Amino acid sequence: MQSLEQNASQPPASHDAKAEQILAAAREVFLELGYAATSMDQVAQQARVSKTTLYTRFPSKEELYTAVISAECERRGLRFAPEMFDGLPLREVLVQVGRRFVDLIWSEAAIRVHQSVAGEATRMPLAAQLYFRAGPEQGIANFVALFTRLAERGVIATDDPTFVARQFLAALQGGSYCQLVLGLCPQPTEEERYAFVDKAIDLFLRGVAP
Repeated sequence: MQSLEQNASQPPASHDAKAEQILAAAREVFLELGYAATSMDQVAQQARVSKTTLYTRFPSKEELYTAVISAECERRGLRFAPEMFDGLPLREVLVQVGRRFVDLIWSEAAIRVHQSVAGEATRMPLAAQLYFRAGPEQGIANFVALFTRLAERGVIATDDPTFVARQFLAALQGGSYCQLVLGLCPQPTEEERYAFVDKAIDLFLRGVAP
């Protein structure tokens, strides 16, 4: 019988090293070439796997692209369950999720994806649709669920948690975000990012305090 320590050191049953290898390679290819110019052959070559292995796990480029976007959001802690924040002070909840959100959308990789999708949207609307569904749409849904729970528990005072969630996310896309997307300023430091989050939250809380 294996010890608890041995079991703990092993990956969970759902762990798929090949899938993670493919996702990491696909992330690099999509970042470099954009959605339209990327082929499954290029991803297989970058991942050093056979096309059979690639297509077994990701049957189409569309599914692979959405998986890459979803994996990045999950890696950044934005696929959270609202109840995990129960018991924390409101400001601490907002700081935690706000920092995660800003760390993602202000990252160099996310900025490059945003630029690529915006540039391809007219001639390749599918790329924009896939990106929105896998990234922003799911992210908004998570934040709506969080603010709905906060409202139900009486932690915030609002009869429209969807609006509040969207306004919170909009506030976190202020500051240097527009300049970053346009390539007009350098990446802010972590200290600068978190100072911005703190100020945005302080302003936001004045509108939702019960």
